[in-house]
Amino acid sequence: MDERDQRTRDMATRPIGIFDSGIGGLTVLKMLRDAFPAESFIYVGDLGRSPYGSKAADTVRRYAIQITDFLLRKGVKMIVIACNTASAVAGDDVKRRAYPVPVIEVVGCGAKMACEILSKQHDKDVRIGILGTDTTVTSEVYVNKIHELVRERGLKRPDIRQQACPLFVPLVEEGWWKGDVPDEIAEYYLRSMKSFNPDVVILGCTHFPLLKEPIARTLPEGTILTDCAPAVVSEVRAILDEHGWNAPSGSSEDDSDSAGTVFYCSDTGDTFRRQAERFLDMSIEFVHHVDLEMCEDEEG
Repeated sequence: MDERDQRTRDMATRPIGIFDSGIGGLTVLKMLRDAFPAESFIYVGDLGRSPYGSKAADTVRRYAIQITDFLLRKGVKMIVIACNTASAVAGDDVKRRAYPVPVIEVVGCGAKMACEILSKQHDKDVRIGILGTDTTVTSEVYVNKIHELVRERGLKRPDIRQQACPLFVPLVEEGWWKGDVPDEIAEYYLRSMKSFNPDVVILGCTHFPLLKEPIARTLPEGTILTDCAPAVVSEVRAILDEHGWNAPSGSSEDDSDSAGTVFYCSDTGDTFRRQAERFLDMSIEFVHHVDLEMCEDEEG
């Protein structure tokens, strides 16, 4: 076996790193686990410093770099930024920091999903709504990315409206996914979006798919809700296939439900484990605590 083949085999057995400000990125992890059962994963939930959406962009960049350095030291073969806020303000920084390790960020994936829907509407005037955190909405990263893709693909320019929904994140983190409280908050935030009558709404935060039911009830009937996870799966698959990094079949199997996934959290409480078990519908034996403030390398 030559050196190149040995490196490919070594990379194939390495884990995929995923990070988010809390449990929202589990919506991405769940789909990745289902799509790639042989792969192993490292998930970092920065619950101790959540939410990211109300913090300054420079602060979020620092957090994202710290987590990136942590994942690189764990030897991951690629990194998925499963946080729209971090993707919006730190995506390019993480890519530079991680190079040559591939980085997939959810904003680009979400914009691609919306444009796939847009391409099927032919010459129809399409209205796209974007729901996100304050930071994501202020950055206008989704608007800019959609306009960029529309130009590249020769599509008709859509009418776009954004809406910040900052309370959606703590609702999800506290487990308020259904019931009167999320219904009332969705109704409050989405009044103007409802009158906008969008054809497509991008759930521009990985927490928001957990509130899909109250969001769908509030918006006009027939509104298409889309999120980034399916596009993330496609991009991960493309990278694995391109480099020959697919894990050997059965390499992540053991006797536990969470086989192949190691969880890290910046908070010492039990909230993350309980909510992760609830959403992933599996038993998580242990969540490792990590002090991310100690993880940033001096170089880079």
